[in-house]
Amino acid sequence: MQHKKYNYKNLKWLWLSILLMLLDMETKYWIKTHFLIGEVSSVLPGINFYYIHNSGLAFGIFADVNLYYHWVFIWITILIIIAFIITLYKMMKYSKCYSISCSMIIGGALGNLLDRVLYGTVVDFIDVYIKSWHWPTFNIADMVICMGTIILIVKHYYDF
Repeated sequence: MQHKKYNYKNLKWLWLSILLMLLDMETKYWIKTHFLIGEVSSVLPGINFYYIHNSGLAFGIFADVNLYYHWVFIWITILIIIAFIITLYKMMKYSKCYSISCSMIIGGALGNLLDRVLYGTVVDFIDVYIKSWHWPTFNIADMVICMGTIILIVKHYYDF
């Protein structure tokens, strides 16, 4: 019986996950200590800081669900984090791009998970807009999850 050899060296990229989670938590803490809920401040043309609490998933999807679903979101997030850590561990061929993107997704998921577990909601504060059109408000965790996902998709289809 032949045993598979896994590349545990990819787990070294979890430092990036921790760093991104800490960056997310620090920016949320800064917003909570410098803004009132609902307060808006212009940062750059097309970008505001707008402090809100998001009880739903990414970009406010399912924000009006009951407490039962709150715990479902938490468990789904935990399972996703575990799946990406296992993916990092099981990657046979070392790929820096895959490792970085998986670590970004893990770090962002950890940041939002901590908010959800500790406070019951996620702090969102980045408001991107063009004239009167506003993208749903998000945070650093959402941003790195999206970036990590885009990198995974592009890498998978275009193998750069």
